[in-house]
Amino acid sequence: MKIFLIGYRCTGKTTIGKILARGLNFDFFDIDQIIEQKTGSNIRQIVEKQGWNRFRLLEKETILNTKNYENIVIATGGGIIIDPDNIKFIKKNGFSIWLDADIKTILKRLSSDSRTSLSRPSLTNNNLVTETKEMLNLRNPLYKKSAHVRIDTTIHNPKEIVNIIYRRLKDVGQYPGKSI
Repeated sequence: MKIFLIGYRCTGKTTIGKILARGLNFDFFDIDQIIEQKTGSNIRQIVEKQGWNRFRLLEKETILNTKNYENIVIATGGGIIIDPDNIKFIKKNGFSIWLDADIKTILKRLSSDSRTSLSRPSLTNNNLVTETKEMLNLRNPLYKKSAHVRIDTTIHNPKEIVNIIYRRLKDVGQYPGKSI
């Protein structure tokens, strides 16, 4: 089984992914971290030096390289769903969970997360509030199209979210029968 976690920045993909993978005794991959390790640069540096198109190509190559993996949880980058080929791959090759949060929560998490200023490049060159609103308006329909289920991470702690995921996996017959 392959589980893809999709969603906007700071909705919990990496945090939840690590806990979920550990609880299921699965491997965990973070697409952004793999790209950073492979290139020796953080995402901001890649985008500044080579542009968003190059980063999106690296992102696509990285996700396609997971095709033959099993028993893995994959935290994708927030923009993975921009490419229709990525959506098709995710839907065909695994179970996709959209981790979502309200905009107020996302902005609070973005503002308090050190990765935001260090390695998250601007997506629009607008201020954080305007950019987040614009990106959510653009991406939420794509997340919806890409996901098998949606889970709101606004009010629950990570362990509660993982338990919600277990219940959702059971509901759709995808639960591998393990627990934390």
